Amino acid sequence: MNRNEFEIRMLRSVDHPEVAMQFAREQQEVLRLFGVNGITSAKQAWQSDPNTYMFIAIDTETQQMVAGMRLDRESDSKPIPMAEALTPISAEFCDLVNTLKPLGLAEGCGWWVKEGYAGKGLPGILLRAGVSISTELGINYIFGFPHQHTKPIMSKYGFIAVDVLGENGSFLYPDNRYRSTVVELNTQTLHTTPKAERERIISLRRNPVQNMQEGELNLKFHLN
Repeated sequence: MNRNEFEIRMLRSVDHPEVAMQFAREQQEVLRLFGVNGITSAKQAWQSDPNTYMFIAIDTETQQMVAGMRLDRESDSKPIPMAEALTPISAEFCDLVNTLKPLGLAEGCGWWVKEGYAGKGLPGILLRAGVSISTELGINYIFGFPHQHTKPIMSKYGFIAVDVLGENGSFLYPDNRYRSTVVELNTQTLHTTPKAERERIISLRRNPVQNMQEGELNLKFHLN
C-alpha cells in the first residue's frame, strides 16, 4: 500500500460541517490514545465559528482524512483557545493579545495524526500550509502553545518563544507531565523562518494549488 501521496486542503469549518465533525472525532481519539483529556482546543465551539479554518491531509489512495490542524482566528465573539488556559495566570498574555488582535491574530491548534501515519511529517506540512495562506485570511500573527514534544515542529517554521511570559514563555499545561510554551510567528515578514522553509511558504503563497515533493512524499496542495 502506497501511503506517501497526500492532498493538503484548507476548509472553513462552518462551510463543511460534516468534515468538521469528523475532524473533531479524530482529534479526540488521538487525545484519548495519549491519555489527555480536558484540553481547551478539544471543545467544539470552533465548529460553528466562521473564523476557524481546518487544514487536512487526505490519503489519495484511501481518500481518508488522516491528519489535521486548525487556525482559529481571534474575534470578539470567541478568543483563541489558549486564552482560556493563560488568561487566569498571565496578565501579560492578555496585553499581548490585545495589541496584536487588530493586526490579525490566530492560533495554530488542534493537531492530530491518525494511527499508522505518524512519522511522515504531516503536522509540519499542515502548519506550512496554514502559514502560507494566513496572510490571505488577514492573519498576520500566529500563536501556538505546543508542549515539549511538539515545540520542535513549530520551531522549524520560525515560531519563537514569547519569553516575557511565564518561565521563558513556558507553563506546566495541561498537567505536570507537559511543559507548554507560548510561541509566535510574524507571517508577513517570516524573518525568523529558515530560508529553505521560507521559500516553500512563499512558493505556496504565489501558487496555492501545486504539487510539492518532499522526501518520499508527494504532496498535492489545494489551498484556494
